[in-house]
Formats: sequence, structure tokens, C-alpha cells
Amino acid sequence: MSTASVIEPSEDWELSPDGYRAASLIVQWRRSMQVYPWFRFNKAKGNGSSVDLEFDDDVITVTGKRLDVLLRAVAEHRVLRLIQPTENEAKFDVRGDKATLQTGRPTITQILIDGKSEFEHNKDEKDDFEDESEIE
Repeated sequence: MSTASVIEPSEDWELSPDGYRAASLIVQWRRSMQVYPWFRFNKAKGNGSSVDLEFDDDVITVTGKRLDVLLRAVAEHRVLRLIQPTENEAKFDVRGDKATLQTGRPTITQILIDGKSEFEHNKDEKDDFEDESEIE
């Protein structure tokens, strides 16, 4: 008999099978991804509407609904992937090709890394790359 707790699934995250720990966490924004190895994980804190995941160099902030379920999965290192919904999916609380209503289910509204959205994060990386090009 497995001692792993049953964690409610969500369209916004992917979990490893019961009894298995994930090696890394993928943060999947709409146009880019970041990968964080779980051995770099320091701590998590949160509640039903916000969860902060602290890794060595970055803090990932996830906002949404019923995220206490996500926090439990993080504690067990079972989260493989966090998925940023589109703006309309988040606004109207629907997911997928058939626009399935997510009322009452755990959902992610936004994912920030160090307080920045995907657009801000990618802009900063592009600016850093351009600055390095100017040095040469």
C-alpha cells in the first residue's frame, strides 16, 4: 500500500506518478521555459491563492485558485511542470481546445520569476545579450 497522498490534478501542472519524486521542475510560459533541478530547491510558502518556490537564485511566484493542493505536491517534490495559461484562459477560467470551464478546480493565473512575467524576463535577457555584444 502506497503512503503517498492523493493530490488533485490540474490542467495547469503535471505531477510525477505516486511514490516518485521529480528530478527537476519545468516552468512553461507561453513562449519559453525554465528548468530548475529540485536539488536546488530551498523552501516554499503560500496559501490557496499564491505559492512562492525559492530556488538558489530565483523565486517562482505562482498565483491562482486552490493552490494549497500545489503546495502539497511541491512538498513531496512531485511537480514536474507548471504551465502558464493564456491570458484568456486565466481571465475566463477555461482550459484546453474545448475551453473546459475550471470552476472549483485548482488553477494557475500567473507565473512570475523574481517578480517578472515572461515578457519582462525575456526582455531583460535580450537586453543583457545586446549589452554583451557591444563589449566585443
